[in-house]
Amino acid sequence: MILRAIIITTLFLSSCFSTLGQDNFRSVEAFLKATLREGEQLSTSAKGDLNGDATEDWVGVIHGRPEDDAPTYQLFLLVRSADGEYRIAAQTEKAEIPGMGCCWLEDLTIRRGSIYIQNNAKTAATMEAATHQFKWYKGEWRLVGVTIYLTDHTPRAESTTDTDMNVLTGLVIEKSQRADHRPVSARRTKKFPVAYLRDFDFLNGFGTE
Repeated sequence: MILRAIIITTLFLSSCFSTLGQDNFRSVEAFLKATLREGEQLSTSAKGDLNGDATEDWVGVIHGRPEDDAPTYQLFLLVRSADGEYRIAAQTEKAEIPGMGCCWLEDLTIRRGSIYIQNNAKTAATMEAATHQFKWYKGEWRLVGVTIYLTDHTPRAESTTDTDMNVLTGLVIEKSQRADHRPVSARRTKKFPVAYLRDFDFLNGFGTE
């Protein structure tokens, strides 16, 4: 009975992960071969189980560098089926990378059924790292959490601020520290808009306003 329940649960979870098209890919390499265009390359990728079926799903970001246009990022999420083939479960639109080297994709990982995307941005005096957490929630790939770490090296105002936002509950925990001062922690609540993976634009503030 326990084994039967596990099988039914796994099949249910797999069926819930809707796919965008009917194309099947025998491997990630086959997907990339069919998808990459001239001037595009795989920037970074990660593998991990996103639906509890003990198989490795895949998420990757394609970096486009057209000759006469701004560089772009585009994310693809592939879910692996029981037959071993991959299907596209989610993808973003191509997003222009803002600035002239000030902003870049730093890290992409899969942990405990969630996708974590870290983007960095910098100015002459500040450095900001934003990590967006996406998860399958109520039938959609939803943004569920955002963490932003800001370092300010402005003279006489050097400080760090670590802001952890639970987009679902609205809880915001902010920890800050100025040079030669004790750290300060504050808690508040905020109503966040519903944000989906398909709309992700690789901007640090995505889903927080």
